[in-house]
Amino acid sequence: MDRSLSSKCLFNIICCAFISIISALSLFFPPSIYAAYTTDVTLAWGSNSEADLGGYFIYYKTGASGAPYNGTGAVEGNSPIQVPLSELDNPAFPEYTIHGLSDTETTYFVLTAYDTDGNESGYSNEVSYQPPSVATLSSLSISGNNSVSESSSTGYTATAWFSDGSTQTVTDSADWTEDSPYASINGSGVLTSSEVSNDVGVIIQASYTFGQVTKTATKTITIVDVPPSNLPPSAPIIVYPETGQDEIDIPLDITTQSFSDPNDDSHGQSQWQISDQSDFSSLVVDDTSDTYLTTFSVPHMVLISNQRYYVRVRFYDVYSEASDWSGTVEFTTACFFEDLNSNGIPDADEVDDSVDFNLDGISDIYQPQIIKCVQAFDGSNYIGIEKVSSSVSEIETLELIDPETISDTVNRPADLIFGLFSYRLRVNQPGDTAILKIYFSGEIFSSDTIFKYDTINGWHDYSEHTTFNNDGQSVTLEVKDGGYGDSDGVANGVIVDPGGIAAASGGSSYTVTGSSSGGGSGCFIATAAFGSKFEKHVRLLRRFRDLYLMPFKIGRAFVKTYYRYSPPVAEFIVDHDILRTIVRWSLIPLIGLSWMLLHMGAAPTLIFLILIISSSFFYFRKIRLRS
Repeated sequence: MDRSLSSKCLFNIICCAFISIISALSLFFPPSIYAAYTTDVTLAWGSNSEADLGGYFIYYKTGASGAPYNGTGAVEGNSPIQVPLSELDNPAFPEYTIHGLSDTETTYFVLTAYDTDGNESGYSNEVSYQPPSVATLSSLSISGNNSVSESSSTGYTATAWFSDGSTQTVTDSADWTEDSPYASINGSGVLTSSEVSNDVGVIIQASYTFGQVTKTATKTITIVDVPPSNLPPSAPIIVYPETGQDEIDIPLDITTQSFSDPNDDSHGQSQWQISDQSDFSSLVVDDTSDTYLTTFSVPHMVLISNQRYYVRVRFYDVYSEASDWSGTVEFTTACFFEDLNSNGIPDADEVDDSVDFNLDGISDIYQPQIIKCVQAFDGSNYIGIEKVSSSVSEIETLELIDPETISDTVNRPADLIFGLFSYRLRVNQPGDTAILKIYFSGEIFSSDTIFKYDTINGWHDYSEHTTFNNDGQSVTLEVKDGGYGDSDGVANGVIVDPGGIAAASGGSSYTVTGSSSGGGSGCFIATAAFGSKFEKHVRLLRRFRDLYLMPFKIGRAFVKTYYRYSPPVAEFIVDHDILRTIVRWSLIPLIGLSWMLLHMGAAPTLIFLILIISSSFFYFRKIRLRS
């Protein structure tokens, strides 16, 4: 082939590629998102008139309004930022720009002044900056029973709804009130009624504030006058497990016979108790539910291997009249996994001595009393959990759970990028609060969210007790025995906590459909090529999908088409190593583009691509002219 003709063809290909990239970026990335993942904020304030004025301190923070103002991450330094008068362009009209602030959280600011002797004033008024991408509180709802029997109690749940479509349970954070002399409601949403002569209505109200926006919800409840002749329900009979049964495996659903009541009253609630003591002097589970009436799904990791347990249940009718306890059923659990070295990690999921999450120079597998690590079933990623607070006496067990084994989809996040982890730990005293650090072998972003899941509380956002650390690879969690983060719900010195990292979805919900054969679950062709949906390159592509395709109509159309036609291709290539290798190499440009967009933002990525293509254009043009 003639050399000039070859250069001309190559020149035309580069031009077409350049036009294609610019067109794609203009479609997917409108001007509103040509920004990096940080925000610059300029503050202006009235000057102080003291003759010995030395300068100002700028305090900032994210999260909730008010002190302490202990923010971190700004280019100028952690809070407070010292601004001497000499650094101000015009001290008579002071103005200062802070760079590198979060564009996913509201930032709050206050000022102080200091003199030349170092004396500092009190705080100024507080101001805040809320990025356009921050979700705002849009509404509040109350859920729970529409009636309560006289002289009894029932709980209500407050749920906050945000502008990005997400929800969060805020029961303990809401302000609760009621309007009746026959009832009172506490700060946890528990309504207690007194005796009434007739059915009486009461209106309960919850108010919740987020980002200086307050929403209020109300619910009308009927206090039911219970007939004096009401009889309690018949005592329940447990049919599974059978008494004395051994080798009970998990997940375990405890099942009873149907509800029976001599007054033909309806079934209101059931109370389930599991203990490792025959007299129930200490409880492993104590849950009263209006959902689990005749079947109770025991939360993951509440039960341990080769342990004898005792279970009982009692029924309540709609008038809160309780039955007698059922007969106690004794059972023994099976060996859930092999752990020959007794370190609380399944032997098949042990990490090797190259893993040192806390960077103390000692392999994590040699210090299980401080940190425990586990690898995914396919070995594609690792998770570690480290004790931070002295209230934690021992991390007993750590496992990974495949999210696909959980059928509950209510409020479930679209993408759990590392699967689910679940740990069991002991605290020094029942009711203690524990601080833990969770490490991930892949990168995480502050726009991600920690979600919890257990069979009692379902899927719920745990952001309120989560801090994303600056290393981009770990989060700090706060959990309370018997409270938030403890799925057994009992202050018994043991905290059981299943959870996972959910990737940001750009405010758009979506459903993935199609066959998952051939390793195609989630990212289909990419998953088949790299061998795991948790492999780091596949996780990167999923983040690109969530943040740069799903927020836009044309991107969602592309994803929908991809999920429609990808499974049969993935099914074909998964059994052919050569094809898998070819696909992996062909995905490298997209992986590189995804990495740049996620770490540099759209505008710098576009500029970089223009520079590369322009350089190539002039280089080959020079070769063509020489020819």
